[in-house]
Amino acid sequence: METLSVSKLEENYIYNGCMCGIYGVIFTFCLYKNLSGITFPVIVAATVATAFLFLKKMGMTVKKNFFIYAVGMMLLGISTPLTMNGFFHFFNWVGILLLFMTGMIQQLNEDGSWSFQKYMVSILMLAGKTIVSVCDPFIHGVRYRKMRSKKESRYFKPIMLGCVCAAGLLLIVLPLLVHSDQIFAVFFGRFTEWFRFGSELGMIVTFLVGFILMYAFLSGISGFHIKEKENVKQMAVNSVTGITFSGILAVIYVFYSAIQILFLFLRFESGLPDSVTYSQYAHSGFWQLLAVSIINFITVLICISIFEENRVLKILLMIISGCTCIMTLSAAYRMVLYVRAYHLTFLRVLVLWFLGVLLLIMLGVMMSIVQKKFQLFKYIMVVVSVCYIALSFAKVDKLTAQYNVSHWDQITTVDMMHLIYGSSQDAAPVLAEAAEKAEGEPDYWDAQLTQYFQQIRDQEMTLRTWNYSKASAKQAAEDYLR
Repeated sequence: METLSVSKLEENYIYNGCMCGIYGVIFTFCLYKNLSGITFPVIVAATVATAFLFLKKMGMTVKKNFFIYAVGMMLLGISTPLTMNGFFHFFNWVGILLLFMTGMIQQLNEDGSWSFQKYMVSILMLAGKTIVSVCDPFIHGVRYRKMRSKKESRYFKPIMLGCVCAAGLLLIVLPLLVHSDQIFAVFFGRFTEWFRFGSELGMIVTFLVGFILMYAFLSGISGFHIKEKENVKQMAVNSVTGITFSGILAVIYVFYSAIQILFLFLRFESGLPDSVTYSQYAHSGFWQLLAVSIINFITVLICISIFEENRVLKILLMIISGCTCIMTLSAAYRMVLYVRAYHLTFLRVLVLWFLGVLLLIMLGVMMSIVQKKFQLFKYIMVVVSVCYIALSFAKVDKLTAQYNVSHWDQITTVDMMHLIYGSSQDAAPVLAEAAEKAEGEPDYWDAQLTQYFQQIRDQEMTLRTWNYSKASAKQAAEDYLR
């Protein structure tokens, strides 16, 4: 059985240290003051390549599913420079990290039959091991130095000391020399423009972050030991408790679901309370339903995990899951009605997306109730990954703006202000086109749009920080101001 160990990592310290050092350089070049530029996919590819080289060096056979996770990471990396929406910038990072950690953990999972809970615990444990291993690059270096001290050349220490002293002095001297002589500045100045005096510390910190985090992760995964056997049956709670608990919930949920079907979906208005219109009824209770749906999802997972297997319990859990699907559809229908009345926003699109994903997840939960060997975690990973990647490429702000502008006669001043100041630059080309519809409006709109596009036009963008959405917004600003 192929395994990883910290001792193997230490034995190959020079190889792994240099590899993480190169990764730190790429990390700095790609991400220093540039978290959404065209270089972002490069650091994702470097992360995948570093993990691949590490596994090969440690004698591990890289499984095929590693490359599936790598494809998902690369798609998220590519989607980042295509948008200026900060929400996607942040959650693309989260998605890449989760895919990376899961892909690496599955390299150590021989049978691949873990439960959903096992995977979640393993991810949290690996995150914790990575955090506590942040000092390992230096600790392992000291240990490796002691192990190899007898074989080292007597010139090693003097040479290293001289390099460190020279590097420290040059950080002070070089900027002074560049500003003291114009001819010297011609040959060396362009190089130091990127390494401006005062920014060296920021780049050094960025390099250390990339180097340390990658090495700490490799150290954490090397010290990650898995117990293949789970003693779930010995810890199972009496199924009678689960039947009683889920039975009470099932009765209430069936009654609630019947009300949703009759009064929301079939629109039986005769039973509504006094002074409550159908529109008011449909718009209310959305967030409460969303919360209950999430709670039910967690509750069903816990019941599957802790209670003894029982046919009656399975039927009750299926009823609860089915009612949760009805609640999710009810919440989605209420949101659709709300959108028809008050148009789209980024949050409303996000909520509709989340409800769709939650519905698919609940279908997987129902499958896991029927088939105990159903790999729920992998199913959820596929559903969430595919749906989120599709959402990240969808340019939600642009679609939202297009929908609202198509209903120009219905949108209010507040809606227009939200399009200008509440959306990312993804919506800028649509706003430039919408300016034609605003020609008959007061000069106030022209002043707002002019100020908006002037700010976009004046933003700096280099080849390293190029972003497709930002470039499209700048082009739209040029066209509008021209």
